[in-house]
Amino acid sequence: MKLVDTHAHLDLLDDPAAAFERAKQAGVGQIITVGIDLESSRRAADFSRDLYGVFCTVGLHPHEVSKVGPDLWGEFKLLALTVSAVAVGECGLDYYRDLSPRHLQRDAFAAQIELALDLGLPLVVHDREAHSDVLNMLAKGGAERVGGVVHCFSGDAALAQELVSLGFSLGITGVITYKKSDELRALVKKVPLTKLLIETDCPYLSPMPHRGKPNEPAYVTHTHLALAKALGVSPEEVAQVTTDNARRLFSLPYMED
Repeated sequence: MKLVDTHAHLDLLDDPAAAFERAKQAGVGQIITVGIDLESSRRAADFSRDLYGVFCTVGLHPHEVSKVGPDLWGEFKLLALTVSAVAVGECGLDYYRDLSPRHLQRDAFAAQIELALDLGLPLVVHDREAHSDVLNMLAKGGAERVGGVVHCFSGDAALAQELVSLGFSLGITGVITYKKSDELRALVKKVPLTKLLIETDCPYLSPMPHRGKPNEPAYVTHTHLALAKALGVSPEEVAQVTTDNARRLFSLPYMED
C-alpha cells in the first residue's frame, strides 16, 4: 500500500524533483504540496501540473496575513478552480510566534473558511497555541460542511474529540517519533484511525533518525511506522486506512499499489 504525504512544502526544498523521485522509491504515491501565500500557492499549482501524483492547495498562512489585498481571495478562487486544488489552506491562527496581529489572523482565517465553503473544498488548518479560537471559528463558520485537517496536531484529547465531531481529521507529523512525544503517542489511541492522516510538513519537523536535517516526503514512512507502533496495529493497516482517509478527504484519485 502506497502512502500519502498530506502536507508538504515542495517549493521550500532545494531539489523538489529529486525529492519527489526519492518519495516514489520509498513508497509514497501521492503528495499534497501546500500554499502559504499567493506566490507559493502558484508554485504548488505548478508542481501539481508537472509531477504526476502531486496535488496542491491554495491558502494564506497566519504569518502572511499582511499580504491581504482587495483582490486576494478572488485570485485564490480563480487559481483553485484553474488547477483543481484539493483544499484551501494552509490557513488558521498562530498565537505562538504572533508574527501577525491576531485580529488580522482571525479575519484572514474567516475569509478562507468562507472560500472553502464557496469552493466546496476541505480546509488545511494551522493551529499553534490558538486552540479555542480555531475551534470556535471553525464551528461558527460552518466548516463542518466541508471538513478538513488540523495539520501537525498539538492539542489535547478533548480538543481532538471536538474537532473529530466537526468532521475534521488530525495530521500526524514526525513529531510522533521524538523521544519526548509520549503525550502524542497516547493521544492517537483515543482518536479513530479513520480520522488520522500522516504528513511531513517538509522541510520542517524531520522524524527520527533524520531530525536536525531538512525533511522530505520520503520520510513520511518513519511517521507511518511510529504511528502503527503507537496504536499497536500493523503498518499495513495504518497505510491502508490513512491512505483511504487522504483519498476521501481530498478527493484524490485511486492509485495502484
